[in-house]
Parts: sequence; structure tokens; C-alpha cells
Amino acid sequence: MHTFTLPSGIEIGLVEMTGAEEDLLTNRRLMKNGEAINQVLLNCTKRLGENAEPKMKDVLDLLSGDRLFALVRLRQVSLGDEVELELACPNTGCGERTPITVNLGDIEATPYGEEREFEFTLPGSGRKVKFGYLDGHKEKRLAALKEPNLTAAMMIRIVEIDGQPPSKKALNEMTMGDRSALRKEMLRVDGGIDTQVDVSCDACGTRIRTRLEAEPAFLFPSVAS
Repeated sequence: MHTFTLPSGIEIGLVEMTGAEEDLLTNRRLMKNGEAINQVLLNCTKRLGENAEPKMKDVLDLLSGDRLFALVRLRQVSLGDEVELELACPNTGCGERTPITVNLGDIEATPYGEEREFEFTLPGSGRKVKFGYLDGHKEKRLAALKEPNLTAAMMIRIVEIDGQPPSKKALNEMTMGDRSALRKEMLRVDGGIDTQVDVSCDACGTRIRTRLEAEPAFLFPSVAS
């Protein structure tokens, strides 16, 4: 068993993925609704803090940054530190592929603070928004939406606006400036692990941005990105 400390400070014990987990990760239906990742994390997590028999609820209780951190470390212990990618240039006039190697051991993790709820005053309207972190339960609710969007992703983290429960109407009427400021504040207080890949195309210099977990080669090294 491999032991790591999650960004929230909880110690996690992980074992390598097997063929059972590979089958889960290649099931399109389970990947789309998020159940594949939840089951993989449950299968491979043998300890959470003092809990030697974690259940699905324990996996879903984890904050999103902890869950992604665990997935990255699980990939390390199962397939090694290096992830080799070939990223396609988004420039339609180019289309060349840029090879890049990412060492998972070099990726920085940001710890969570002790607080679990935060209050932020919107710079434009002056309204007060209370929000919390994203966790596995909220991720599951987002995955179940037919058309997830920015409004849904923001609202699921908001506890209240001026003391009232959040609504789609309140989020839709919020100015883009206030929404942008709120998203930046949410990002500022978040913990977790930074999986963003940001490089320039070798051929034309166009910026290529992606996330490791979105690339097929992250979990399947033999698959071209």
C-alpha cells in the first residue's frame, strides 16, 4: 500500500489499479456519469485517515481537490511518474502535434485551509455570497445534468446569496463582472493539485491548453492523445 497526504490533510492508502479498474475506465457510460472514477477510487483506496474500510460515501465525501490528487497519485503508483502526451494544435491552419512529457512527481499540490465556507462581496452589486468547496457528491450531481454549464457549476457551490438560497434566476441576472470575480475567489481558496498543461505548438507557436486527466494517455499510456 502506498500512503499519501491529501490536500485536506487526510492520509490515504492506495493500491495499484488492476484489470478490473481498466474495464471501469473504458466503460463510456460509467465514465460519462462519473461512476467509473468513483468506483476506481473506492476499489483502490484501502485507508482514509483511521478508516480502514472506506465506503462509497467516504469517497464522495472527499473534496474535489483531494479526489483529483488521489487519482494522480493512483496513476503514479500504477503506471509510473511520466505521462507522455502528443497534443494537437488547435490552430486549424496548423494541426501539428507537439510531444510533451509531464512528470507527475513535479506537480504542485495546494493544501486546503481549515474553513469550509467562505463569504465574498460581489464588487459590482455589493451582494454577499456564501459558498463552499466542491466534493464528490456535488460532482455526481453535476454529472447527472443533461446540459451542465457555468451557471450550474457555480450554483452548486453557493450556499446563499444575501441570506437566501441560490437560484438559477439570481445567477443568470448576475453581471459577468460579478460572476468572473466570484469564480476567481472560488479558485483562490481552492486546494488540490494543478493538472493544467500549458504549452506552445512546436510548429506555429499557438497556445495549447489542456488538463492531464482529460487526455487518454493519462490513464492509458499506449493510447495516442
